[in-house]
Amino acid sequence: MNSMRVKLEREATGIEGIDEMIQGGFPTGSIIGVSGAPGVGKSILNLHFILEGARRGQKSVYINLEESRWNIDNMLLEFGFGKEFLDFEKKGLIVVKCLDYDKYEKVQADLFEHIRNNLEIKRLVVDSFNCFFTASADSCGSTEVSARKMIMEIFYNLRREGLTTILTLERDSEINGANYNVPYLVDGLVNLDYLDLGTIERRIFIPKMRWTDQCKEGRNYNISYAGINVLEDS
Repeated sequence: MNSMRVKLEREATGIEGIDEMIQGGFPTGSIIGVSGAPGVGKSILNLHFILEGARRGQKSVYINLEESRWNIDNMLLEFGFGKEFLDFEKKGLIVVKCLDYDKYEKVQADLFEHIRNNLEIKRLVVDSFNCFFTASADSCGSTEVSARKMIMEIFYNLRREGLTTILTLERDSEINGANYNVPYLVDGLVNLDYLDLGTIERRIFIPKMRWTDQCKEGRNYNISYAGINVLEDS
């Protein structure tokens, strides 16, 4: 009897130090939460992930529900990979959608259907998923059960073989302290944090990653012209 384990496919993040912490990348087909306070580099991690997909010939979609396209372009100009990102966008391997939540709500069903049916799309980022917390509380009359049902439905729509998704989670923006079980629903969590000790010390932790023997300790990282760089253990 052959008991050899099938090796799990993974999607490289585009940040070598993170990939080293999670056996080579996010499990293919997983939904990953990237959590942290404002300014820790969550959106930069998203750009790395989308760009790495394009480098591997994968079509990737980046949905931003908070920033204008002008802000995204300005952010790209800060990094050495910005031109490469925009070139891949012109070729159609990267699709960027910047929508306010009201506009997104009107196209959500069609957008998800397109993503589910277009098997060329291999990577998806939704930045920021906290917009759904606000919308759920408003549209559901703050009924927690209804809000959780709405979030569960979104997760159902996001799960498709071969589609690896990042959901950005603003740690300081939970609605009335609620996160609607999102940390339990995601397959993995990447937490970015920092300490202000006169100089800013950034730290990455990976408390959860299904099907992975992830690094159990945090590591320092910095942000430079090259993007996010995870530092070697001292």
